[in-house]
This record gives sequence, C-alpha cells and structure tokens, in this order.
Amino acid sequence: MTTNASNTTPGTGQPARRPGNGQDKSGIVSGIQETVANRVDKGKTKAADGLGSIADVIHQAGDGLRSENEALASVVDSASTQLRRFADHIRTRGVADLMDDVAAFGRRRPTVFIGGALLIGLGLARFLKSSAPSGYDDQGYVDPGYGDRGGAAFSDAAQY
Repeated sequence: MTTNASNTTPGTGQPARRPGNGQDKSGIVSGIQETVANRVDKGKTKAADGLGSIADVIHQAGDGLRSENEALASVVDSASTQLRRFADHIRTRGVADLMDDVAAFGRRRPTVFIGGALLIGLGLARFLKSSAPSGYDDQGYVDPGYGDRGGAAFSDAAQY
C-alpha cells in the first residue's frame, strides 16, 4: 500500500494541513468565540456595576424616606437589597449560566417573563426616544436650525 506524500506531513504520516480542510477554521472560530466571550464578560461586569449603582441610589432614597414613612422606607430598602443581590449574581455567574437561568425562569413563569420582556422593551424604547435629538421647542414649534447642514440651503428651498 502506498501513500501519496503530498497528502501527509513528512515524518508523521498525519494528514497535511491545508487551507480549507477545517483544521485552520477551528482556530479562527475559537479566536472569535474567545473575543466574543471577553466582550460579553466586560458588558456583564459593566451591567452589574450599573445595577449596583442604582441599588445604592435606591438605598439612599430609602434612608431619606425613613423619617417620613418607615413602612415605605423598609420596602425601598428591601428593593435595594434585592437589586444588589441580583447585581452580585450577574457579576459572579458565567454568561452560559445566566442564559440558562433566564431560560429556566421563562419556562417556570412564562407570563411574568413575557410581561417583563414587554416592560423592558417599552422602557428601552422610551429611553431611546428621549435621548434622540428633537427639532421641536417647548411650544411645539420646529427649530429652524435643526437639521440644517449647509447654512441656508434649507431656508432657500422653503422659498420656492
């Protein structure tokens, strides 16, 4: 039995690595997966830090309410504590574990999951809408300089 020398690595008898045979692609794919995992991990940490900051603000609000309404202050403190625990949970768990947690919650309580997703979507839409630049002033009139890119081009076109 003879082997074709061009198909094997000399001295090893192993198949030669050629572009396109799948072996080089696995290295590229693993590099991409590692890059994505690193970025997701950074985003996860950033989100956990943001939630922790929100928990701190809620806790401070509870402290301010304590002199006026003790019952409401305890509810606010409880919410702050739960948010802090959630932030710590996000920080310590892996991305795959978090996805499994979300999927399990969606299976256990689908109506709460869908309702929460709807509320998050509405909140995100509201945030994006409020952060977009507006061409209207407080009385509802269009600002004439809004969107004007080249000086008088917009006002010249309005005269015709």
